[in-house]
Amino acid sequence: MEAIRNILETAINKFNENDLYLIENDLSERCICGRLACYIQQALMTSQFSEYTVDVEYNRGAKGKDKSPKFLHDKLIVVDLIVHKRGQTEYGFDNLFCVEMKKSNSRYGYSSDKARLKDMTNYDYGYNYKCGYMVIVDMKNKALMIESEYRLNNV
Repeated sequence: MEAIRNILETAINKFNENDLYLIENDLSERCICGRLACYIQQALMTSQFSEYTVDVEYNRGAKGKDKSPKFLHDKLIVVDLIVHKRGQTEYGFDNLFCVEMKKSNSRYGYSSDKARLKDMTNYDYGYNYKCGYMVIVDMKNKALMIESEYRLNNV
């Protein structure tokens, strides 16, 4: 699991070195998340997880159905960023990690995002992401940071 976190930390460090313009100019979370996805893909290429793909706002892959939208608690969900192997294998989905992102000044907070990450890393819901991360766009300090981490059934 540490290798997975290292990929995200490497990507965040690259973002913080090269793309603070996006935070300083208050661009959207989607824009920031998309740029972070580029750095994650780069980090994956030099890791043991090079066969995984990064997707932003991927809206497919429901339990047991590759082409159906994801649902949790009877609500449609779209996770901000996922790292996975697209489609299904004979063993089901191969989901590495997922990220929810929020700006620190969000008026909505991020408790629902954290709850979603907890569920996405819980065997009971069938998505089985090995890790889930809450990434905060720290508007005051102008940087991305990992706020919390969830592991598949706390393994």
